[in-house]
Amino acid sequence: MRRSCAVLIITALATTAMAGCSSHRVDPAAYQSASCVDLDTSIGMNSREISATAVRRGKVDSWEPPFWLAGARRGAEAVKNRQTAKIDRLQQQGTAMTAERARRC
Repeated sequence: MRRSCAVLIITALATTAMAGCSSHRVDPAAYQSASCVDLDTSIGMNSREISATAVRRGKVDSWEPPFWLAGARRGAEAVKNRQTAKIDRLQQQGTAMTAERARRC
């Protein structure tokens, strides 16, 4: 049992590491030096991340915590606010990338 768990953990870590290497994100400070293909890839990744975060925020927003769970509403509100801030930040990055792509490509 322990051996199979260790194998699963190692496999999951290796898969995660390899997935991070297959696609990279352009650093916001390096938009000017990025190629058009890199900008397109980053814009696509940014859009997917915005969508995924919005879906998670919607799930948190529609969740009704049980009455006996103390502080659950406050915690859910904090998570929702954090995800809203992340979406705002991602939208600003996307706008910057799109403007740079429109300027150069």
